[in-house]
Amino acid sequence: MQIPLSENKKFEGPGSIRSKKRIVRVIGFGNIYRSDDGIGIRVIEDISRSGGIKDIELIDGGTSGIDLIFYLQNSDLVIIIDAVDAGQQNAGIVVIKPYDIEKFQEIPFRSYSLHDFDLSEALTLAKKIGTRAQIIIIGIKPENTDFGEKLTSEIEKKIPRIISIVRQMICEEKQS
Repeated sequence: MQIPLSENKKFEGPGSIRSKKRIVRVIGFGNIYRSDDGIGIRVIEDISRSGGIKDIELIDGGTSGIDLIFYLQNSDLVIIIDAVDAGQQNAGIVVIKPYDIEKFQEIPFRSYSLHDFDLSEALTLAKKIGTRAQIIIIGIKPENTDFGEKLTSEIEKKIPRIISIVRQMICEEKQS
C-alpha cells in the first residue's frame, strides 16, 4: 500500500515525512578474543544489559567492516564504537563527528577490529555510494590486543564514559 504524499512534499528517505521516527544505530566493532580489541562489543553488551536506549538499534558488528555499508543504509545516525589508534594515548578516547570524518581519514590511524575492510575504507566506500547517514566514531586506543577474552582494567574503566558519550551524541542529534 502506498501512502499518498501532498504535492509539495516528497519522500526523502529515513526520517522523512513517511518515516518520522529517525533511525539511529549504535554499532560496536571488535574481536572479543583479542582483549581490548573487543571494546566496541563490550560497550554494546553493557548498554543492552542496562535496558538499552529507547528507540536505538544496538548492533554487534563483530569484525566485518564491509557490513558497515549495510548498516548505514536507511539510517539517519550511526555511532560506531571501535578500538582505534588515532595518535591518542593508551586508553584515550577520540570522538570523530560527521564534519571531522574527512579530516580524520587523512591522518594515519588504525582500526584494530575490521579484518576484511578497515574503518577508513568502509567510510570512503559509504561516501562513494552516497549514504545519507551521519556517522560518529567513538574510538578508544587499546592497551593490549593479544589473545584473551578480558579487557585490560584501564579500558574496562572507560566503558561508562563511552556509554555517556553515546547518550550525549544521541541527545545532540535529537535536538538538531
